[in-house]
Amino acid sequence: MTTVGELFSQKRKAKKISITRASHDLLIKKEHLEAIEKGEWANLPEPPFTKGFVKNYAQYIGLDENRILALYRREYDEAKYPHKQSPFHIKKRIMITPNRFASTLLIIAALFFASYLLIQYFSILSAPKIEVFSPPEDFTTSVPAVQISGQTEKEAIVSINGEFVPVNDEGNFSYQYKLKEGKNQIEIIASKRLSPKTKITKVVRLVR
Repeated sequence: MTTVGELFSQKRKAKKISITRASHDLLIKKEHLEAIEKGEWANLPEPPFTKGFVKNYAQYIGLDENRILALYRREYDEAKYPHKQSPFHIKKRIMITPNRFASTLLIIAALFFASYLLIQYFSILSAPKIEVFSPPEDFTTSVPAVQISGQTEKEAIVSINGEFVPVNDEGNFSYQYKLKEGKNQIEIIASKRLSPKTKITKVVRLVR
């Protein structure tokens, strides 16, 4: 029994049409036309596309398309062949257009601005950092005054036992505190608006 491929090949050769010319006229790959003539259905695309190739090829060389399609369905069992990719499948690519580029920049700028606001927000709500350089822990002295110095955030306000102490642009502060005889408990507090306070307690003993 003559196959679909043999019918195509015989008719094409009888009309003296090369496979290259047929491919050019039909806009179908030469490899696909060769596969049809050889009956290599597994080397062809999805059945809907293959049927279209067969139908167009039949019309092109003057074969009865209905008879050819009937023979094709008899020869080609679609269930035997795995799913194949469409011949017109094109990988999706991200195209960068001026509008998309501008939108991307706008989104990035918005994200940076939002991040800045969040950092500022949490900075306001966080307790200020403070470090006391002197006096040392549990300090004993015979001098009736002690120098209290340290550093905090420049936006912070510092108080020592309720007395506000100036803070310079670098966050440094210094204060001379008068001692009472015996144990002196000194509370050094740093605070910012809307933020929790940070407190450091120093103990200084005055012995005469």
